[in-house]
Formats: sequence, C-alpha cells, structure tokens
Amino acid sequence: MRTNFGDLVIEQAIVHVVPQRRRSDPTEEIPLSETVCNLNDAVRTALQAKLRGVLAATGREIEEDPESKSALPEYVHAFLTGESDLVEVSADMVHLLRNSQTGVSPAGLLLVADARLSGMRALLLVKLEQETGMQAKEVYSNGLRTFDMQYFADLLFTEKSKVYKIALFSEEGISEEGIEGWAADRQMTGKMARFFLERFLGCRQKNEPREVTRRFHDATTEWINKYVTDPDVRINYIMATLSELQSPAPVLDPTAFAQQHLDITHRDDFTAYLHTADVPARAFDKDIEALEARLKNMRVAFANGVFIVAPIDAMHDDEIVQLEDQGDGRTSVIITGTVTNAAAYATPGGRKRVVDKAAEESSVRKGDDDSLPA
Repeated sequence: MRTNFGDLVIEQAIVHVVPQRRRSDPTEEIPLSETVCNLNDAVRTALQAKLRGVLAATGREIEEDPESKSALPEYVHAFLTGESDLVEVSADMVHLLRNSQTGVSPAGLLLVADARLSGMRALLLVKLEQETGMQAKEVYSNGLRTFDMQYFADLLFTEKSKVYKIALFSEEGISEEGIEGWAADRQMTGKMARFFLERFLGCRQKNEPREVTRRFHDATTEWINKYVTDPDVRINYIMATLSELQSPAPVLDPTAFAQQHLDITHRDDFTAYLHTADVPARAFDKDIEALEARLKNMRVAFANGVFIVAPIDAMHDDEIVQLEDQGDGRTSVIITGTVTNAAAYATPGGRKRVVDKAAEESSVRKGDDDSLPA
C-alpha cells in the first residue's frame, strides 16, 4: 500500500480550459489546447513537490467501478498502453469532465500529465480553479524607494489553495478487473466530490469507509485483548479506540493513533496486526454508522464470570469507576453511585439459545418416537 509519492515525476503536461456547463447550451464548443506546456525546471520541480505532498497526505486508493458509465477508465487504459497520446486523450477528458459537472460548478482548468511512478508510465489529472492575487515588488522611482503593485488574474497552486482535485493512474494498476490508482480532493477535507470520483473518474474508493472503519474497530479490539496483558493498559487502549472513533475528525490515521495512544513497545506489533486484518496503515475516511450503537458503552469482563457495562464517559471518570491493580494479575473495581434497581440478567440472545435447545431436544424425542414400529 503506497504512502509515499516521492518518485512521482512529471515528463510533460497539457492544460485545457474547462468552461462552466451552461444549461442553455451544455455541449458548447471547448477551446482546446493543441500542444503540451513549456515546463521549465523550476515549475516542474514545484509542481511535483506540491502534488507529491497532497497525494501522500490525502490520497485515497481507488478502483474502477464496474457499474459506472464513465468512459475515463477506457481513456486511461488507452494512454497507459500506448494506444493514444497525451494531446488526444486529454481532449477526450476535458469534454467528459465538463459533462460530469453540474451547472453550479465554476469554470476551471484541467491539467493532464504524462508522468512516471516508480519508473513506470503514469497518467496524472489535476482539476483546479484559477485564482487572483496581488504582488508587491520593491522598486525605486526618482531615486525614492516604493513598491510596484501588480495584479495577477491567473494564479495557479498558490500556497493556500485548496480548490483542486487530483487523480493518478499507473500502468502497474491495470488488470483484467479494470484500473486502480489514487485520488485526492483538497476541497473536501479527506472525502471526494461524487461528480469527480464517480461521474468523471468512474471509480470508487478501494477501502469503503464504513467497512474499513468496522475492520479497524474489530482488529484493534481483538489485538488489545489478545496481546496486551496489563489490565489497566488494556482498558486505556480500549477507551482510546472508542474515543478516536467517536471524535469529530472525518478521517482516522492508524499510524497516528498508535503514536499517540500506544506504548512504543506495542506500536510495531499493532501495525502489523492491522495489516493482517486488511486495515490500511495510512489515513482513511471514517464512517461509524454501523458501529454507533457499540461505541456508547464499554464492557469489562473478568475471569470469575463477573462483568461490568458502563458508559464511556463513566469509565473516564475516576469518581465513578475506579480500577485498581492488585499486583497479582487481578484488578479491583470500585463503582461509586446511587443504586437504582437490581434484577436478573440474561445475556443477549440467551433466551433464543434456550428455546432452540428445547426445540432440539423435542425434535430428538419426536424422532425417537417416529422410529418406533407402528
């Protein structure tokens, strides 16, 4: 799973204007560029550095969606296999992008680049909006120092620019099932606009957020209970996991989680365990909808059959729940509060299992009776 794009090299690029899609004339002619850009070394170096950083920080693995009607995977395949050149394929992509956008999407630019990734042929797409800005340049007028103010209406990739989207495909990602690559949307803080990912790229995220979030929860909980022997540390790790999942952050970074919450002696083992559970080591989009009901309370079980269930907030509060290590592998729990009621308790599904067992015994008895001669 790639997390470093330092070997991304741009060889040549072409830029096209993507006009706003007009409802009155959605198929208006697009003034296409006819040849590649003139990229000097300074521009090439700065562009590579910018895009490498964005892909490393917010890039997501994507794969072709077999149900998509977008022609982009075909264009990518044709370019990476040498069936079409950069100018030709970029023109097709501009029309596809314009038709994928809604009428509210502003005009912008599409940069399409012939690139290399690990020495293999790659195709880079960048959708961006032009920005405006002022530049103050120190000059002398009549021997007096002053500043010459210049206005620029066509700035690209300014330091604070967030309005651009990136997709990168390498020939290594071509298979019989389709194409795979990476995409990033600087405007969506970890997520991607549907028109860009689905309608334009014809792809889907390889790690579906809800499923990978569930895998992270299950694998982390399993690892803690299998390999962390200290009960206090085990509980602290579980509480950190639940807190991380419930945090308002839209993404979850397993590596950052390990560095922030786990002892240094546990981090490598934890990361390796996540890998076996097919959980990405890099940040992924978080979706806890399927876990929400399980994240509100924490259950602590003891070898003697006793267990407690408490809200996460209560477990964090020493004045409500206090755990004391007895030094011999045992832990004491002190719960402070007002007793409201007491009642018999059945484990979830326990009644069903009793009924099923009774039905099974009844079926066996009935079978014995039926086996007797008439």
